[in-house]
Amino acid sequence: MLWSYTFTWRSNDCCVRSLDPNMLDQMYQARTQKAVVEFIWIGGQFLGIPLNKDIYISNKQSAKSSETNLLWWGSNILWSLKNYEKCETGLVLWDVIAALQVLMKFAPAFLETLMHKWVSDLFSDDQQCVSIDTLCQCRKDMMSNVSSRKLHLLNIICRKVMLRDPAGENGNSTSTDLWSSLLLSSERELRERLVAFTFAAVSNRMSYFRKGACAENMWFPVGVAQMRSWVSMNSGGVHNQLRSLSSTIKRLGSRINSVCEYSAEETCAYCSTPVHFESPDIALCGSVDPAIVPTERHKLSRCAASMRLCSVLEPTWYCVCCGGMVDKLVPETYFAMKTSPLLGAANPDDESSLYSAPAVPRCPFCGILLQRLMPEFLLSVSPV
Repeated sequence: MLWSYTFTWRSNDCCVRSLDPNMLDQMYQARTQKAVVEFIWIGGQFLGIPLNKDIYISNKQSAKSSETNLLWWGSNILWSLKNYEKCETGLVLWDVIAALQVLMKFAPAFLETLMHKWVSDLFSDDQQCVSIDTLCQCRKDMMSNVSSRKLHLLNIICRKVMLRDPAGENGNSTSTDLWSSLLLSSERELRERLVAFTFAAVSNRMSYFRKGACAENMWFPVGVAQMRSWVSMNSGGVHNQLRSLSSTIKRLGSRINSVCEYSAEETCAYCSTPVHFESPDIALCGSVDPAIVPTERHKLSRCAASMRLCSVLEPTWYCVCCGGMVDKLVPETYFAMKTSPLLGAANPDDESSLYSAPAVPRCPFCGILLQRLMPEFLLSVSPV
């Protein structure tokens, strides 16, 4: 939560009535006023941008608010989201999310129309996808051709706006199925990109070692064995090129330990029981051993970036959007991808910069800045 406020929905705007900075997380304190100003700015006001009249307004929607006002809201929001498609822009769009959540409550039909328009425009480079229905039919090929930033935007909108109402009070099951399907496809695409990016980094480091070049400042890939297990488990649904990359990694043999972290054997930090890879998100110790009682198995979190087990001794990173845990960070260049690396796009001349060490903690599936997650026992105010 970036700020605490109360507001009144009026026919011509959303008016902020009060601000309570005492309820604000201290890490956002310096941005309090800026966030509120941006929230008001994104409302139904004239900003000098062209009015987008392609947004359909039904008579039922117009009854609660003027048609022109809704068009201004829609135009301003679409314009702002368009600016966030630029990788150079920090992905801090909670003011837009707040405005969309208000629309979800007071004008759900208009919001659905607005978001259908936005998604269609988001993938407009794919000439086959001219509508939201066509988009769902060809989303696999289409998502490989768009930037990672666009996929991150889609994930955030799906989670924080379109799927935020599980009871379906402001929508219907058909709409929920649509956005759930888009979210799953987008996350699947990002996961394949992350695995391909990691495998390519391994091959890149091996190439540098063969040439005798220095690779000290290059990113050291982690979780390669777990990623290969994931590719093997999903071999029928992943890109052919990804399976080929996995085979290339396997042929490196014992040499792979010099260029990345490769350890398929993992143990539980609580009881030292073997942990087998079954899911990229969570794990259960001794899950394949029938001698271990299910209630005695520990549930462990896996790093969303490396698929390795998260450390229980050191603080991990946490995504407030998808709830994913991140123990190992990913280089910035992963977030700036224009298309999937599996499409064979040419790499820059200086590949060492492509796989430079990560400097900013970002979620690989949402693109937003991560927060430190401290173990509960470290937050206790009473002595143990």
